[in-house]
Amino acid sequence: MKQIVLSAGIFILLICITACTPQTKSEHIPLVSGHRGANMIAPENTMASADSCIKYGIDYMECDVCISKDSVFYILHDSTLNRTTNGTGNIGLWMSNDIDTLDAGIWFGPEFAGQRVPRFADLLRKAKSSGLKITVDYRSGDLKKLLETIETENMTENCCFTFSNEEDAKAFRHIAPNIKTLQAYVNNPNDLNRIVKELHPNIIVSWIDMLTPQFIEKCHKLNLQVLALALGHGDKTVEHQKAVDLGVDILATDHPEKFVLKYKSQFSSNSLRIK
Repeated sequence: MKQIVLSAGIFILLICITACTPQTKSEHIPLVSGHRGANMIAPENTMASADSCIKYGIDYMECDVCISKDSVFYILHDSTLNRTTNGTGNIGLWMSNDIDTLDAGIWFGPEFAGQRVPRFADLLRKAKSSGLKITVDYRSGDLKKLLETIETENMTENCCFTFSNEEDAKAFRHIAPNIKTLQAYVNNPNDLNRIVKELHPNIIVSWIDMLTPQFIEKCHKLNLQVLALALGHGDKTVEHQKAVDLGVDILATDHPEKFVLKYKSQFSSNSLRIK
């Protein structure tokens, strides 16, 4: 009887110790953003890539938005169609009806033959129906019309916006002062104060190797989220772990499915939607 009471007491003590132990940074798992979707297992910037993001429960799909000759927004990284489609030349010189006939999947593998260059509006509808969030990497086109397209699909609150050119970011902030998901690149920690003052971002984007606990703490004190870039097709195991250890808010990677399988599935039984 004494042994039973003693065992029960130890069990209760262990529960109390566990409950009172503060979480470590390693228990904070960042949201994950698939760079051009899940581009290692499906052709980049396609519906197949979006479907893979949805399948694995990836939080964001980053995509590159450009515009056709007749002002239809499409998803394409390069300025030309050459690398990822059977078309050639600048997409801005093509009419939408012709773009819609191109194959954007067979270059990646025969099983993806017939994938099209997605219209941005179609991707937004897919994302809305599945809960996938979108990071818009602006390439070309009228910013006001881009916002109107997003608003029409009721996806404004589920889109982040990033610009490689600071002038484009300033123009965007001017026409969309209330958007709460503007991302801004900080390549030098000393530029943070200037960028915050000039661009009024909500999310700071930096390469994982540049990030330090002190920089992240400073961003968080300024009520800014931190997105870590760990891009590239090589092994990113070390970079993924560093993002977890640092406590960043979002991780952008070309291997989002690997990150989910290693980290997310450990913490949520509902994080994967693999059938």
